[in-house]
Amino acid sequence: MSIEIKREDIIQHGLKVLQLVGSHYICEVCIKSGNSCCQGCELLKDGLGCQKRNTSCTAWLCGLQKFFLNEIELLDEWENLWEQVPGQWFRRDNTPETIKIKSLLNHEQLDSKIGKLMAEKLELFVKEGGNIDKLERKLNLDFDLRNSENFI
Repeated sequence: MSIEIKREDIIQHGLKVLQLVGSHYICEVCIKSGNSCCQGCELLKDGLGCQKRNTSCTAWLCGLQKFFLNEIELLDEWENLWEQVPGQWFRRDNTPETIKIKSLLNHEQLDSKIGKLMAEKLELFVKEGGNIDKLERKLNLDFDLRNSENFI
């Protein structure tokens, strides 16, 4: 069985899931410390944010978010969902207006408290002199290496 869904609806579904788990708290800490995964994107407007969210930007996770979703046992489901969405490119996409997927993420049991707790730990890490950019890159590399081991 498959679900037919509009491109914009899958984007909104992904954003809702991230909001419900509290990912935005983690992003706030990262941005306050001078980092931004959207830095340099022509769709980002100063003081306004993203002007044209797409499937590839919604699906993409930094190392901090991969770590976080893995900790709350949502990473595999997240990746499985977005692997079903065609046409994703770097910072843009060619996703058709309507797609078919097997299932959406269940967001009934999600709670943003754990995201807030993770953000508080990251704030303490930064306050104690930790470099959040280096941490993010290390975590991203760890997950890339983990995924490449599955292919060997």
